[in-house]
Amino acid sequence: MRTKSSIALLSILALQICPGCGDEGAVESTPPVMKADSSVDVSRETPVAAATAPGERKGFDGLKFSVPAGWEEMPLSQFQMGIISAKFAMPEAGPDVTLTLSRSGGSLSDNLDRWRGQVTQSRGEATETLTVAGVDATLIDLEGRFAAGFGREAQDGWRMLGIIAPLPDQGYFLKLTGPVDQVEAVEEDFRAFAKSAQRD
Repeated sequence: MRTKSSIALLSILALQICPGCGDEGAVESTPPVMKADSSVDVSRETPVAAATAPGERKGFDGLKFSVPAGWEEMPLSQFQMGIISAKFAMPEAGPDVTLTLSRSGGSLSDNLDRWRGQVTQSRGEATETLTVAGVDATLIDLEGRFAAGFGREAQDGWRMLGIIAPLPDQGYFLKLTGPVDQVEAVEEDFRAFAKSAQRD
């Protein structure tokens, strides 16, 4: 009787010294520690399109362009869909500069006048001719107080570089807008982008 009691007491002591030793199916109750490199920053949205690879060509409305590295294609709002074909941001140049691509009808002079109406000019405009997708296109350079419309507040010290290419079916529009310094930072890339256009 005393032997059985001694064995029972020894078993209890062994379990207290080594809890879980006799239970192979026991699950550790301590929650796993999340490592720093496995955490997710939920405060930032995943960009719709990553920065473009150098020399990448993208197609819009039957034209293909060489998109400069670092440009990011942005999502279109529900209102912009059907009016704008594509929209790009250039984060390296600044947060406010954007490029839009679109097609539209109307005469060259009517569309240039529409753009002139968006800018209270602080200097004289400049125009020139360049080749886009094999046709002579008109570039207009405006600077001053820019009113984008759609309920957006007008901005002083902005610049617009707009190109209208009279394609056989419709006019093709490339419109770069933003603060003067930001537009200047991407002007060379913008011109190269426009001249790279080829029909599919």
